[in-house]
Amino acid sequence: MSNKTRYFVAVSGAILAIGLGTGMVASYLGLPVSVLSSAAGPDELQYVPADAAVVAYANVREVMNSQFRQRFREMEPSSKERNEFEEKTGLNFEQDIDSVVAVMMPRGNLADKPQESFLLLARGRFQAARLEALALEHGAEVGDYQGKRLITHHDTDRTDTSAEDMAVGFVEADLIAFGSVNSVRASIDAHRGKRNVVSNNEMMRLVNEIDDANAWAVGCFDAIASEAGLPSEIQSHMPAISWFSAAGHINGGLSGTIKAETKDEKAAQNLREVIQGVLAVAKMQSGNNPSFRALADSLILSGEGKTVALAFAVPSELLDVLEGLAKGKKGQ
Repeated sequence: MSNKTRYFVAVSGAILAIGLGTGMVASYLGLPVSVLSSAAGPDELQYVPADAAVVAYANVREVMNSQFRQRFREMEPSSKERNEFEEKTGLNFEQDIDSVVAVMMPRGNLADKPQESFLLLARGRFQAARLEALALEHGAEVGDYQGKRLITHHDTDRTDTSAEDMAVGFVEADLIAFGSVNSVRASIDAHRGKRNVVSNNEMMRLVNEIDDANAWAVGCFDAIASEAGLPSEIQSHMPAISWFSAAGHINGGLSGTIKAETKDEKAAQNLREVIQGVLAVAKMQSGNNPSFRALADSLILSGEGKTVALAFAVPSELLDVLEGLAKGKKGQ
């Protein structure tokens, strides 16, 4: 990737990537950060293509203001890096980014290539003219698609000639889309033609089942398995999971529920048995450590029929341990 392309991605992708990364502790734990403002889903879903495989939503403002995030601010990029980015783009992530939607498209349709699999939408306050000028300065082109302003960039130095050009679309005054040119155009088309994920009954059923949560991700499990690149030996022994959802609440701590919907009741029973075995081992491994023991004890398995659910809560004692580890790494 050339220097010009790196800068274009920094200007556009960082708007979204850093927004997603504001929940630094979740990244540290290997957990997704996704925040929900209402059970029916955010308005941004109108820009998500109907055949989306996975959808996640992050209320960045809630995460930024949460006590959970305040405890781990030392894990975030330095103020020097943030100030440098704000000076060039006019974006202050503490104040200007409100929410982020992340979308994974299914392979074999829009997403024939890996780089076309993802679409990101960010809502906030953007200085469009300033971002356009900065992008043009570093080799991008500005045009229109279906009445929406589009910034595109083609990396002439890349060796992969099949790679898709990247794009940023200003789809609303306070909403931008980032991804490949095809994915951004598909987002605009989804809204314009009302062929969006809101019309996808299966996906919206999962969204509407989320109760009193400020964190979620829903979708088709096969899409996650394929992107994870799991060996065929492992996949062949996994229970047949059709859909999944993960919903949580981030405030002073982190709690939530992970659900899986299998293809039949036998597969669900097999999955429950596997999880029960893992929970038993986790409780044994936690030993005499009170914080990890509290986390293991908070894991509650439930579900019936084709549904399997696992509730969790990260205890404050474990947060104290993680905070100490984070500060220790910072001091090294």
